[in-house]
Amino acid sequence: MKVCLPEKFDIFYPKENKAYYTNANAKILRKILSLASDSYCMYCGVSLRIDGKENFHLEHSVDKEGNYNQPKKNTMLKNCKYNFAAACVKCNLMYKKQIEKIDFSKYECADRCPKLCDEICSTYQEMREDYCKNNSILLQPIGYKKEGTQYKIRYNLLRHIYEADVEDQNLEARFFIEHHIMRFHLNGENFSNSIINICVEINDLFEKGIANIKDLLEYEEQKRQENIIGKLFVQFLHETFIEKEIGELIEFCKLLVVLGAVV
Repeated sequence: MKVCLPEKFDIFYPKENKAYYTNANAKILRKILSLASDSYCMYCGVSLRIDGKENFHLEHSVDKEGNYNQPKKNTMLKNCKYNFAAACVKCNLMYKKQIEKIDFSKYECADRCPKLCDEICSTYQEMREDYCKNNSILLQPIGYKKEGTQYKIRYNLLRHIYEADVEDQNLEARFFIEHHIMRFHLNGENFSNSIINICVEINDLFEKGIANIKDLLEYEEQKRQENIIGKLFVQFLHETFIEKEIGELIEFCKLLVVLGAVV
């Protein structure tokens, strides 16, 4: 019984290549990424919108400056539109800093990109894949795929824990994903109580007289959840219980609250 975090985000990029790290053009990317992620951090899932205002970093997926032995600063990664993600301050400035950077000398890096492009170039794709492999990181906004399989993180509803969504025998993939989970402290300081809070609230509303599943779920769907895992959990509840009796939903929510207290 699980809810999976987004393994990638659908982003509609402009064809133009601009200096997207500058203030004027950064607004374009910020709007695009915010729309794609619904203003949730692409790494830990925390809401990037507080009191109706967005607060997030336009972060470089692959570090824009490479390792510390570079003879010159590379400009390709600084403004590449595909090399940006929406991240909270903590994920960008803390968890992604402890990382093995790439050596630009190993790649045919362009100092200046063409004026137009509508797909990721082979050079950036190669750098990105190496960066992911070297650091065991599901680099956003397009995640990580190997041999046709998109690596995913699931939230185990019964154990209240984030874990690798892979077959048990695939130890390499499991290690990779678990390392990402540890890097971003998803089961530690970045763990969200959104699911438990939703379950408690549904039970409270039921006890106050709201006995219609549709009304309960619509209430939660219209709320801005503090973490994307809460939003996805509400979608899970809708898909699972909308055609069932109200008692089944309430018992399920009570079960998750009890399990959350003992795990």
